[in-house]
Amino acid sequence: IIFIIIIRVFEMKVFTKNKIIFLCLFWFSLSGIMSAAEMRTWTNLKGQKIKAQLLDVDGDYVRLRLENGRDSRILRKTLSVGDQKYLEEYGGAEKVGFDPKAKITVPEKEMKFDSKTLKKRDDKFELPDGYSLQFDIIESEHFLVMSSGNVRGKDTAELAERLWYGMNFQHPGFAEKWGDEKKAIFLCGETTDYEILGKYYVDLLANSGRAQDASNTAKTWPLSSGAGMSLDSDTCDKYNLMRGARAFRADDKRRFKRGVWNPFPAHCIAQDVLNVQMGGAGGGAGSDGYFAISTGHGYYKEIQLTDETVTSLLDANTYESDEVVKSGGFDDGKKWARTLRDLVKKEKVTPSIAELYRINRPTQLTPELTVLMYGFARYMQSTPERISKFSKVMERVDTGRSIPVPAELAKLFGFETQKELEDDWISYL
Repeated sequence: IIFIIIIRVFEMKVFTKNKIIFLCLFWFSLSGIMSAAEMRTWTNLKGQKIKAQLLDVDGDYVRLRLENGRDSRILRKTLSVGDQKYLEEYGGAEKVGFDPKAKITVPEKEMKFDSKTLKKRDDKFELPDGYSLQFDIIESEHFLVMSSGNVRGKDTAELAERLWYGMNFQHPGFAEKWGDEKKAIFLCGETTDYEILGKYYVDLLANSGRAQDASNTAKTWPLSSGAGMSLDSDTCDKYNLMRGARAFRADDKRRFKRGVWNPFPAHCIAQDVLNVQMGGAGGGAGSDGYFAISTGHGYYKEIQLTDETVTSLLDANTYESDEVVKSGGFDDGKKWARTLRDLVKKEKVTPSIAELYRINRPTQLTPELTVLMYGFARYMQSTPERISKFSKVMERVDTGRSIPVPAELAKLFGFETQKELEDDWISYL
């Protein structure tokens, strides 16, 4: 029927303005129907997930068709924030107003995690020939955690899944963006393992024509406790992995601690899941504002979930010297919010979105700017209404392949001017 309608319209000899408008409206309606009919992941407030197709919204209830063909009727208010927004955008549901006094939940901590979803695989992870390195594998729903030495991979796998859940809880469509591939996380229990993994990555960069990145990585990797990295295509295909991976020196006891709520991995993996929500590694990376929003989010989640921060950033400014620069915020992460409040009150620090946008590498950071990035990330996710606006910003990054300029960012948050947004941010601080 759809194709017959389109053909009949195109058979008309003259394209009047009304016919063109009809085609546009018809296409947008069709797009909405197709989006609502797709199979997607739904999450409830307890952290339980199902894959189902949206059939319709009936008042306070949602009717879903499960993968086995059965229909299920679910109370709408039991679904996640991201699912609520999806129902408004694609399901025709009435918009639910946000209570300005509503308490912000921390979905990563409140979800009921099922440890049975973590499985130790019988096979080993191996790098390509020439790099003698093997890892044990813990497989979770969205990650492969590779560990060597005496490191417990299950704690990091649980942390990663909790961070994945938190992003999916607040942002519609995140599960679909993630897809079926898993993300690799390497936990190197021996220094030599971390060095071999670093050599593999440096060689991969050099062989792909990225000589400058290879040189920078060769300088910073031996001094780092963890880093983002890429994998070769054959390895990704063999293990069904994303190209982007994460590596940690798990023998660094200061930054890699026992237990699930580990500050440094929380920071890094939080950035990774946000980057997927922004469209993946290429979704605006390198554009003004990308570094500030991504890094600020990492610090925000690190402090929110673990009540401390141990993360510092490394950069090799190879164009001017061989020096490796280290940067970070104030010493005590528990006091970042209070210290920033006092600095803003005394006008020793002036929050500026434009200034944050100009930062694109650690060499440009001061402790004050680092904490401002954290403060801006915290502001954007401080109320249900702001989380909803932040989600729209992330969607804009994905579709526009860049961070919205400050003036556009202000409008997405409901303000007429950039100054009004900054004034609201300052009032929050």
